[in-house]
Amino acid sequence: MSTVTIKDIPYRLPKTTREQLTKLAKITSIPNNLLVGAGEKEVEAICYMILYRHLSQHLRIKAMTSIRSVKKRALMGELIKRVLDTTFVNPQWGIWSLTNSELNADIELHTHLTSIAGTLGFGASVSSGKDMLNKIKREKTISRKNWITLIIWGCIYFNIRELKKATKEKDHRSTLNTSRFF
Repeated sequence: MSTVTIKDIPYRLPKTTREQLTKLAKITSIPNNLLVGAGEKEVEAICYMILYRHLSQHLRIKAMTSIRSVKKRALMGELIKRVLDTTFVNPQWGIWSLTNSELNADIELHTHLTSIAGTLGFGASVSSGKDMLNKIKREKTISRKNWITLIIWGCIYFNIRELKKATKEKDHRSTLNTSRFF
């Protein structure tokens, strides 16, 4: 069995605990104020939070012990909430917690929805938006048709945003796959 060194990983890893916390906070959207005074114990707990739903029962106990050892109660509560949300309530809540197959299925769904919207012509353009705003100003009310159009545009925008987020996560993961260990 060979040993992994930093040189074997194809991208730059944060070297200091502070850099690691900053990177993990960015990935998981943990507010920075919860990480004031945090250290290696908190880095480990956040990593366990990310991996929790993929762990065996024995490792889940170890993970929860690590999370419960975090001194700052607000951070501990946030980590426990996210573990429970992504494991038992909504795995989609944190795109970082999806398995590769779940992530690929998510990308396929959003790509399919975007394709259908494009085929049906439900896209938004500057001119159609401008026409709608002029009509709203002229009539001083939003018609039912305009509400429906806004809702459809909102759904399409949300779908495109989710597709970009999932694709970005897949790109992050495929960077790891170029390592000789994966």
